[in-house]
Amino acid sequence: MKVFKAFEYRKGSTVLHRIDPRSKLVYLVLLTSLTVYFAKPLALLVVFLSFLPMVYIGKISARWKQSLRGSLFFIAFIFIFNFIPTAYSSGNLLDAAVTAIAMSLRFLNLISVFSIFFLTTSPEDLTQSMVQMKIPYDYALTFNMAMRFVPTLSREAQYIMDAQRSRGLEMEKGNFVSRIRNYIPVLIPLIISSFRRAELVADAMESRAFGASKKRSSLYVLRMGRRDLLFFLATLGLALALFTINFLL
Repeated sequence: MKVFKAFEYRKGSTVLHRIDPRSKLVYLVLLTSLTVYFAKPLALLVVFLSFLPMVYIGKISARWKQSLRGSLFFIAFIFIFNFIPTAYSSGNLLDAAVTAIAMSLRFLNLISVFSIFFLTTSPEDLTQSMVQMKIPYDYALTFNMAMRFVPTLSREAQYIMDAQRSRGLEMEKGNFVSRIRNYIPVLIPLIISSFRRAELVADAMESRAFGASKKRSSLYVLRMGRRDLLFFLATLGLALALFTINFLL
């Protein structure tokens, strides 16, 4: 569940935290698109290395590493389930290993870029920026709440797992199928708890007359400055450089 720590925003005072969400949204979209487009492991490794300065500037290395450690199981899963079918169909172990490494790096890059974005972007600012981009408030709020629920559900799942372990449930015991079956006592209370939480949020929104007024006002307006424009231009330059490197490799 540590992988979901990547979506939990913590207030900070670094330059990266103060960048306008719209500029960071461009960074997220471009780096995600390049990660999905690239197929060469070396190009994907270069993309991964490009995240390191951002992690350092945003001072989020501890939580970023935590999310990477939490994703090791999924990376191993992706590697195995790409390696075996490719090796079986092509008969070439080297090609299978290259494909599996590329897919694993792609997942690692996606975790990293989303981690950088959500760890340094305030949910309120993100919603406000989406509204200012003419996205309907309902959709912006829904997206924001969905992203904020991810770490909440992660915490709740961890509490349920700890409670079940204290009752004697051994989740890491047995073969692969048994381990999946061991998670059923965690999933059922988690689903019920999620429905309850959704109902509470709906009641709270209704009590505040959500949607009663078609014309909404904002407490503040986000304005893009020189720093945001520089970040935007640097993102475009980085994307162009990565695209060129992928072409040359």
